Amino acid sequence: MSVMLQNSDLRLGLGCSRLGSVNGATGNEARELIQAALDEGVRFFDTSDIYAQGDSERYLGEVVGHREDCIICTKGGKYLSLKFRFLAPAKLIIRWITHRLPSVRQGVLKARARPMPTCWDRVYLQKSLYASLRRLKRGCVDIYMLHSPPVEVIRQGNAISALEEVLAMGKIRHIGVSADNAEVVSAALDDPRVSVIQLPLHLGDDSFTPLVSRAKRQGVVIVAREILSGARLEDKGSDGFVAQRIREVVAKPDIAITLIGTTKLNHLAAAINAARG
Repeated sequence: MSVMLQNSDLRLGLGCSRLGSVNGATGNEARELIQAALDEGVRFFDTSDIYAQGDSERYLGEVVGHREDCIICTKGGKYLSLKFRFLAPAKLIIRWITHRLPSVRQGVLKARARPMPTCWDRVYLQKSLYASLRRLKRGCVDIYMLHSPPVEVIRQGNAISALEEVLAMGKIRHIGVSADNAEVVSAALDDPRVSVIQLPLHLGDDSFTPLVSRAKRQGVVIVAREILSGARLEDKGSDGFVAQRIREVVAKPDIAITLIGTTKLNHLAAAINAARG
């Protein structure tokens, strides 16, 4: 994995969950954001098959495509409920409404925060991977992660075995787990087939610290997300706080990549400047 990361001196990745979403960047705005990240040296892009009903992957496929100097990390295991699949064709209309009616916007945000249905079946995961490859316009994805699996799924091992099969076929390069808590991270570290773990690194939360150190000893790559969570709203708005937090996490030797999620070009530029110190 260290060989893969040497394509850029920037240990910052772009989180693409809002690219194409109702409350995010769509069309040329999304494409320009990805291109700006590339121009500034970002070479790590994190997405999922559920982000914007697959549009996040589609935008990355259009802009990044087959570039060999970029690392694409995508995920599988979650799926859209029938209601969300039914509403997907009306996304542009919903976006127009939410931008004009704050109450509707809040309703959409609450709906997105609810737990999504999941499936860890071998056939489903492999089918999801091939759909992601088509949207990403790649024959192989660098990192494929189980998306927020419960700890019993990791311990049982069948889902990782399903990814091991496509790894052997050359369709993915690394098996990963996007974890939501320390118990899942610990279980993932117990499985030698897992080489990348993504975890939330909230401000003031030290629960992952010993696990991050353990991952370093085992040669498992750690990707940090949600680095601003846990901060007070007034702190986030204060001068220099966000830049300081980005510099703090990027400087951690046990963290390979720090993800920042934004849809604004000026926020992207500020984050990159902060990461470069």
